[in-house]
Amino acid sequence: MFIAKSPLYVLLFNFRFQDILCPWKIKIEENLLTIEKRNWYLVGIDSTTVPINYVRNVSIDQHLFGADVHIKVYGSNISVYYISKKSAAKLKEILTQF
Repeated sequence: MFIAKSPLYVLLFNFRFQDILCPWKIKIEENLLTIEKRNWYLVGIDSTTVPINYVRNVSIDQHLFGADVHIKVYGSNISVYYISKKSAAKLKEILTQF
Protein backbone atom coordinates (compact mmCIF):
# COMPACT_ATOMS: atom_id res chain seq x y z
CA MET A 1 0.00 0.00 0.00
CA PHE A 2 1.35 3.42 -1.00
CA ILE A 3 -0.11 6.81 -0.07
CA ALA A 4 1.18 10.22 -1.18
CA LYS A 5 -0.25 13.67 -0.49
CA SER A 6 0.59 17.21 -1.59
CA PRO A 7 2.83 18.53 1.22
CA LEU A 8 2.19 21.98 2.64
CA TYR A 9 5.65 23.34 1.83
CA VAL A 10 5.33 22.33 -1.85
CA LEU A 11 1.97 24.09 -2.13
CA LEU A 12 3.34 27.22 -0.45
CA PHE A 13 6.52 27.44 -2.55
CA ASN A 14 4.51 26.97 -5.76
CA PHE A 15 2.00 29.67 -4.70
CA ARG A 16 -0.93 27.23 -4.71
CA PHE A 17 -2.70 28.75 -1.72
CA GLN A 18 -6.14 27.59 -2.95
CA ASP A 19 -5.01 23.95 -2.63
CA ILE A 20 -3.89 24.14 1.00
CA LEU A 21 -7.34 23.14 2.29
CA CYS A 22 -7.90 20.61 -0.50
CA PRO A 23 -4.61 18.83 -1.35
CA TRP A 24 -4.23 16.01 -3.85
CA LYS A 25 -3.87 12.44 -2.56
CA ILE A 26 -2.96 9.26 -4.39
CA LYS A 27 -3.34 5.75 -3.01
CA ILE A 28 -2.19 2.46 -4.44
CA GLU A 29 -3.76 -0.59 -2.87
CA GLU A 30 -3.46 -4.19 -4.06
CA ASN A 31 -4.51 -3.59 -7.67
CA LEU A 32 -6.34 -0.24 -7.51
CA LEU A 33 -5.10 3.29 -8.10
CA THR A 34 -7.18 5.99 -6.38
CA ILE A 35 -6.77 9.75 -6.75
CA GLU A 36 -8.65 12.02 -4.34
CA LYS A 37 -9.10 15.76 -3.92
CA ARG A 38 -11.47 17.56 -1.58
CA ASN A 39 -13.96 19.62 -3.58
CA TRP A 40 -14.16 23.42 -3.38
CA TYR A 41 -17.12 23.38 -1.00
CA LEU A 42 -15.02 21.41 1.55
CA VAL A 43 -17.93 19.04 2.09
CA GLY A 44 -17.09 16.04 -0.09
CA ILE A 45 -14.22 14.37 -1.87
CA ASP A 46 -13.83 13.92 -5.63
CA SER A 47 -12.13 10.61 -6.38
CA THR A 48 -11.13 8.54 -9.37
CA THR A 49 -10.38 4.81 -9.06
CA VAL A 50 -8.73 2.80 -11.81
CA PRO A 51 -7.33 -0.75 -11.86
CA ILE A 52 -3.54 -0.69 -12.11
CA ASN A 53 -3.70 -3.05 -15.10
CA TYR A 54 -5.14 -0.18 -17.21
CA VAL A 55 -2.14 2.13 -16.72
CA ARG A 56 -0.34 2.71 -20.02
CA ASN A 57 2.09 5.52 -19.34
CA VAL A 58 3.42 7.48 -16.35
CA SER A 59 5.14 10.84 -16.81
CA ILE A 60 6.59 13.15 -14.18
CA ASP A 61 6.86 16.92 -14.53
CA GLN A 62 9.30 18.16 -11.88
CA HIS A 63 9.28 21.69 -10.46
CA LEU A 64 11.76 23.40 -8.21
CA PHE A 65 9.66 22.17 -5.29
CA GLY A 66 7.53 19.11 -5.95
CA ALA A 67 6.35 17.34 -9.06
CA ASP A 68 3.23 16.64 -11.11
CA VAL A 69 2.42 13.08 -12.14
CA HIS A 70 0.39 12.44 -15.29
CA ILE A 71 -0.94 8.90 -15.76
CA LYS A 72 -2.45 7.68 -19.00
CA VAL A 73 -4.99 4.91 -18.65
CA TYR A 74 -7.21 3.32 -21.27
CA GLY A 75 -9.79 5.94 -22.18
CA SER A 76 -8.58 8.95 -20.16
CA ASN A 77 -5.77 10.76 -18.39
CA ILE A 78 -5.35 11.17 -14.64
CA SER A 79 -3.14 13.77 -12.98
CA VAL A 80 -1.89 14.46 -9.47
CA TYR A 81 -0.32 17.85 -8.84
CA TYR A 82 2.32 19.12 -6.44
CA ILE A 83 3.42 15.95 -4.65
CA SER A 84 6.99 15.54 -3.43
CA LYS A 85 9.65 14.44 -5.92
CA LYS A 86 10.50 11.41 -3.81
CA SER A 87 6.86 10.26 -3.81
CA ALA A 88 6.61 10.83 -7.56
CA ALA A 89 9.66 8.66 -8.24
CA LYS A 90 8.35 5.92 -5.94
CA LEU A 91 4.94 6.10 -7.63
CA LYS A 92 6.47 5.72 -11.09
CA GLU A 93 8.54 2.76 -9.89
CA ILE A 94 5.46 1.00 -8.46
CA LEU A 95 3.28 1.63 -11.53
CA THR A 96 5.89 0.49 -14.05
CA GLN A 97 6.28 -2.85 -12.28
CA PHE A 98 2.79 -3.96 -13.34
